[in-house]
Amino acid sequence: MKYPIFAFFITLLVSTSVYGQKDSSKTSNYNYLRINYENDYFTQTDIYYTQGIRIESVNPVYRYSPIMWLLPRLSNSTVQYGLAAVQDCFTPTNISLDTIQHGDRPYAGYIYLGHYKTSVSYYKKKLLDAELDVGEIGACAECEAEQKEIHKYGNNIQPEGWKYQIGTGLMLNYKLRYEKALFADTAIDLDAVGQTTIGTVYDNALVGLTLHTGKMQSYFLGNHTTAFQLYGTVQAWVEGVAYNGTLQGDLFTHNSIYTLSQKQVTPVVFGDSYGLCLSWHKVAVNYSVTHITNEIQTGVYHGWGHLDITINF
Repeated sequence: MKYPIFAFFITLLVSTSVYGQKDSSKTSNYNYLRINYENDYFTQTDIYYTQGIRIESVNPVYRYSPIMWLLPRLSNSTVQYGLAAVQDCFTPTNISLDTIQHGDRPYAGYIYLGHYKTSVSYYKKKLLDAELDVGEIGACAECEAEQKEIHKYGNNIQPEGWKYQIGTGLMLNYKLRYEKALFADTAIDLDAVGQTTIGTVYDNALVGLTLHTGKMQSYFLGNHTTAFQLYGTVQAWVEGVAYNGTLQGDLFTHNSIYTLSQKQVTPVVFGDSYGLCLSWHKVAVNYSVTHITNEIQTGVYHGWGHLDITINF
């Protein structure tokens, strides 16, 4: 479990460096609602990570939540406070089989409420996202009913193996994501990214690069402009995986009918993403496609599409 230990020390280091300095941070008045939808239908597949829904709300009033005190921030930064409701669903390669598919990804789903804090330093061109997620993994996520209903109206194959999904357990995860500009200009932001997650469902760490280019405001401005924006985004990363509860079950609950062993989980996963964002006045629309290498030893390259709409107030 070397990655959770590494993640713990990164968390401790960031928290110490953030709060150990004289701080003149201020709360942003940024207020928006964002709806994120992900589905592998966009890449013409129906395997592995099959659907995800995330609804976010950012509002300065959320700073009064006691959970926000558990989340670090950058010193001398502009701080946003947000809540997120999330549901993610996963399936094996062949959803038409009413049997356990040994060696393949299990059916799995989780649902959670996340508190997050985003602090941005415009002058130093750096950003810190800190998020604490609390929910459940298992049948309570209602992925089975939702997928069957979607497939019913789309005249697609009905999934038959949800009875073998990962058992119910606590989802408690803590995530830190740090970004720092390597190069920033009026039309280009090239950023280094580091992220770590520790908890009962995910224990991992990743590093990567993100490129924003086009007609846009600075990525580190920390607020929204009503001016017209049109820009592209390209990302690439490598992730070290110590534990994945959607493959192995909840870290502390061993009640699943079928899970994969640690040896069956790929310890290193590579990913890439590319997309386009259009923003004007109070609305922003972003579409992107993500691909990752196999998460399990017998798995295959996998991709999905992502669409989000942001309404600014």
